[in-house]
Amino acid sequence: MELLDAELKKAKRRMWWATFLWSLWYRFSRVALIVAAAVVAAGDHLHGKLGWLMKWQPSLALAVAILTAMDSWLRPHTKWQGSMKSRDDLASLAIQIENGLSADAAQTRLDEIRAEHRDRNLL
Repeated sequence: MELLDAELKKAKRRMWWATFLWSLWYRFSRVALIVAAAVVAAGDHLHGKLGWLMKWQPSLALAVAILTAMDSWLRPHTKWQGSMKSRDDLASLAIQIENGLSADAAQTRLDEIRAEHRDRNLL
């Protein structure tokens, strides 16, 4: 049972990191996409203190295209939600183990959670 507990803790730590990283990427990319798209859309109408942004407009347009493509390819929001579900499933499994779930049943469920997580949330 000690090995199972160690594996469960390791899996929970991995899925916590996955949840954290997907959340970070999702939020960062969305903010960057909104800001860059706004500057590109403003285009030639930037004057005064924001006029220096005009020289960055082609680079920002490229960044918008890249971020949009990566967002549709990586689907960070979906992977963030999936990672949270996997993390919650592991927490539920830990509670079930404390309440007397057999080692064999726990190992089977842990394998199912890992397989589901790999299938749904990895590239």
